[in-house]
Amino acid sequence: MSKQQHVTPLAKALSAAKCSQKELAERVGVSPQAISLLKKRGGNLPLRSAQVWVKATGLSLEELYPQLYKAA
Repeated sequence: MSKQQHVTPLAKALSAAKCSQKELAERVGVSPQAISLLKKRGGNLPLRSAQVWVKATGLSLEELYPQLYKAA
């Protein structure tokens, strides 16, 4: 039985932004090390800066923060 690959919000953001981790860090106003730390911690994005991530990637809140929109 194969386990389905989970795509993290950070991976989605990087793919949508079509840039490097360093460039994405600049776009959202954090250090490249902060992006690396997010990746190491599971790839979830900080909610306090949600609108910055939406603007930098063009993705919706639902795509970047799926934990907030899961079916009840």
